[in-house]
Amino acid sequence: MSISTARYLASFHPKKVPHFFTDILVVGGGLAGMRAALEAAHSLSVLVVTKDGLQASNSAHAQGGIAAVLGPEDRFEDHAADTLIAGGALCDPEVVRSVVEEAPRRIVELVEWGTKFDQIGSRLALTREGGHRHNRIVHALGDATGKEVMRAVTERVLQTPNISIWQNTFLIDLVTDNASCVGALVWNRQHGKTLIWAKQTILATGGAGQIYRETTNPEVATGDGLAVCYRAGAELRDLEFMQFHPTVLYMAGSSRHLITEAIRGEGAHLIDRHGDRFMLGYDARAELAPRDIVSRAIVAQMEKTRHPNVYLDLTHLDPQRIRGRFPGITALCAGFGLDITRDRIPVRPGAHYMMGGVTVDCAGRTTLPHLWAVGEVASTGLHGGNRLASNSLSEAAIYGARAGQAASQEAAKRDAGLCPLPLENPQVEWSGEPLDIADIRNSLKSLMWRACGVQRDGQDLAEAATDISGWCRYVLARQFSNPIGWELQNMLTLASLMIEAASLRAETRGGHVRTDYPDQDDVAWNHHLCFHRDGAPSSKASPDRLTEDPLDSADRSRAPRVDDVFIVE
Repeated sequence: MSISTARYLASFHPKKVPHFFTDILVVGGGLAGMRAALEAAHSLSVLVVTKDGLQASNSAHAQGGIAAVLGPEDRFEDHAADTLIAGGALCDPEVVRSVVEEAPRRIVELVEWGTKFDQIGSRLALTREGGHRHNRIVHALGDATGKEVMRAVTERVLQTPNISIWQNTFLIDLVTDNASCVGALVWNRQHGKTLIWAKQTILATGGAGQIYRETTNPEVATGDGLAVCYRAGAELRDLEFMQFHPTVLYMAGSSRHLITEAIRGEGAHLIDRHGDRFMLGYDARAELAPRDIVSRAIVAQMEKTRHPNVYLDLTHLDPQRIRGRFPGITALCAGFGLDITRDRIPVRPGAHYMMGGVTVDCAGRTTLPHLWAVGEVASTGLHGGNRLASNSLSEAAIYGARAGQAASQEAAKRDAGLCPLPLENPQVEWSGEPLDIADIRNSLKSLMWRACGVQRDGQDLAEAATDISGWCRYVLARQFSNPIGWELQNMLTLASLMIEAASLRAETRGGHVRTDYPDQDDVAWNHHLCFHRDGAPSSKASPDRLTEDPLDSADRSRAPRVDDVFIVE
């Protein structure tokens, strides 16, 4: 499917818009963006631009926790192996190794910055989630880890003199000159369109769950950063790999809410409408299998029982412990008249995390000069075809720090001051019919859920491609004047690429399940699908992978212990 997109969504002229200058521009206020800003602000000016308020990111909504090797029985090799197994042979082993080894240090850093993780006595409380063989998930406030992490990190950002923050500011497009990024065109209600000129730009715009009807993501997660990078000429890859979280609270007519995987880690069972515990029939790891396997099993069981959901059952667990461990979910379900210690929780899968994204190197550098990408918008090589639970916040902290440091070093080399460039995008008049943007958006979300959801097949993907192509023809050619229109254009652009990627990958791997190609084909498909605005989709071989579980090796060195850091005086 060819996507005909204008280089810039909106018109602008350098003499008719305000200008702002900064050494480093960070777009996104989640953990990855804030961590990058803190690293870059040691000696340079940093501007952080957020689409909504500071608490609207996916990071702030994270429930489960952060994965790191911290327990006495755990090893770096174990964490790496679990990540590689979950990733469906598309992870980069070197990236996995480096992230796993750096994760404990970033946990220590967060503690030093005031993050109050849950403890048992004087040590961090560790829990287990699907795909992990050991307890290695640190958490906070029971089931609101992201909220506590972002509280501590945001407070540190607000106390850092070199960092400025613009909230409620929409990224329209990256601005490029001579095939390199020189800043961004943004919009807010106070100033309208503004050109921000930056020596280096770090993109941390998050994911794209809102492109689906069923999702755990907040309203801001519309894939803007991915579409913006595509228009600017950066390479994207692995867009067929969307992770569907198995357990999203399903109450007809209400918004969807994540039910953390940690509930299954603490012993909850998945049962169907008849009360049968079905996961053992799909995988020996039962409820603790990786997310892609559990999501597939739930969909199969829903079809088998002809029921719109399955249920989480915690009635066999200690009520007092469950209420104390999961206060947020206890309160959430109580709002629907459910007591999680006595009642079954209705759940079904929902779009949760984009494994693919903007192609980056080990420092977060994209293929577009002076542009960096971190967090969910980036494709680092850590997750492969399916993300291991709670690896995302680790990755966000690690790559945020790396990109912030590397970008600031690059910015420091550019001695010349910033100045506005004579770049403009003329206004395009449109005489066609007005659009019902809400209707197109809802239709797109429903179509993506049906055709490119937990299960896909060639016929449905081809029909979806035709429908989306038709919408693109009369939506992408227009110039809108507000974020509602720009969001729709970004969603259509990304949906087109995702459908094309899912159509091309004729196999099942990780979060990409083709019912017409049910097997994983390592001979033909053990590589990345890459997209670039100026060329046809291409493939890149994935690095040599670890094919054996390190636990089966005779040479098993232990990971360094960091327990002493967490003794409370």
